[in-house]
Amino acid sequence: MKDESQKYISIIFKEWLPLYDSLTPEVRAVLKNIAGQQAEALATRFYDFIFQDPDIARHLSYDLVQERLSSSLAGWVKDILMCDKENLQALAERQYLIGSIHSRIGIPAEAVLRGARQLKAGLIENIRDSQLDRETSVAAIYYAIMAINMAVEMMCHAYTLSHYRATKNEEAYRLYSLMDNVPLEYGKQQASLSGWENTAIFNIVSDNKSDINGALLSDSEFGLWFRHKCVRYFNKNPQMQEIADLISKVDALLSAWKSSSEGSEYKNTQALLQGIHIHCQQIGSQMGVLFSSLSQMQSGKDTLTSLLNRRYLPVVLKHEVTLAMEYELPMTVAIIDIDHFKEINDSWGHMVGDRAIKHVAELLSDNIRSSDYIFRYGGEEFLLVLVETGAAEAFTILERLRKKISQLAFSVGADNEISITASIGYAVHTGHPDYNLLLRDADSALYVAKRRPRERCGSGFQCGEIAAPQNSTGSPRPRFTSCSVRCVSSCARSLPRRSSVSSMPLS
Repeated sequence: MKDESQKYISIIFKEWLPLYDSLTPEVRAVLKNIAGQQAEALATRFYDFIFQDPDIARHLSYDLVQERLSSSLAGWVKDILMCDKENLQALAERQYLIGSIHSRIGIPAEAVLRGARQLKAGLIENIRDSQLDRETSVAAIYYAIMAINMAVEMMCHAYTLSHYRATKNEEAYRLYSLMDNVPLEYGKQQASLSGWENTAIFNIVSDNKSDINGALLSDSEFGLWFRHKCVRYFNKNPQMQEIADLISKVDALLSAWKSSSEGSEYKNTQALLQGIHIHCQQIGSQMGVLFSSLSQMQSGKDTLTSLLNRRYLPVVLKHEVTLAMEYELPMTVAIIDIDHFKEINDSWGHMVGDRAIKHVAELLSDNIRSSDYIFRYGGEEFLLVLVETGAAEAFTILERLRKKISQLAFSVGADNEISITASIGYAVHTGHPDYNLLLRDADSALYVAKRRPRERCGSGFQCGEIAAPQNSTGSPRPRFTSCSVRCVSSCARSLPRRSSVSSMPLS
């Protein structure tokens, strides 16, 4: 059993054990008597109740309940009410197993909760009708309700964990199955639908009704794909029901045509062909909407650099800030900005600017750890999330990246070269749960890095300038340390003009 499960069981067990110890011999005798006499009747009451809900009943068959489940539930009631002290731990662990099974076979947690409510009502009625003294009755009812509540609580906890893992695995499989090549899959299914339509039209025009059952759209390759795989990919999309309805309409048209008398009028045939064509077009249109939704899911990647874009930044930062706080780990966020990028675009064109961005992106990707994250943050800006990295280590890493960027030189023909430099601002997390403060301070540090040397040095530039954003009193902010790195070379200040061979590949 996993640590998380064991931890939860131990918490519940600490509540159950003193509850058990509080039972008097008289109360134990009452519970044992009720369990022995009424367990089967309570199980019947449980299943009679949940079978009233068709959504719940579809998970179970009557035969299965009669042959196995009813007796199992009766045994469960006996275990809850009659369990010995030395077996309580094993009983608690068994509730986890039951909850996992419920998740695996698809029995909703609410079905168990509703059924448990009936069990408790039945126990109360039986104890109340036993003509016991008030104190014994109250104690027996209290234990029975509390024990069932704790057992069901553990079931639901296990159910939730199992369902969560299954959902994650399902989503991972869905993405693995399809999103590797969305355009290819879309084209394949469009071709399959079109191929079926052409075959159906040929059969109708040829008045070939002999194999039309095999040519129904629902039985075609497209229909099989829709029933089995498309449901997995797009199970929550509203277009799914529309496509299913359209497939049914097409099949109804074909079935009516097959059953019609020989020598149908051309007018009816024309209407049939038109109806099939329109419905197939509508299916194709809805398919386009479905696959477009997948493309939107893929939009988490920047198209130019293939880096993550800002869409997933909140997810990553929330996760990493949580880990940093929980385990008291350092963490650094850095923003890297290509210097004088507008001058590159103005002098050499946007194609050269795009190439510069791609080259910097590749350099950053090749020189960070696999545990770190890199995003395209803006036009010529990149954002790094350096996990388990404090201020001193972050400075070393970022200074190394800055130097590597400054060594990039792009040949654009003849003797013309573009040198690229970058400014870097970074902020170190020191405990605040709001990751937006990290972004704000890193951005402030970047502003200092880009402005301070220019203001102080005029036309000259310094390397390795360090700055920390300050508060209104001139002292550093107490919660976060924000630092910046600044280095630009003089060659970036005097860009050569566009040449006639600027479209040549950059080195």
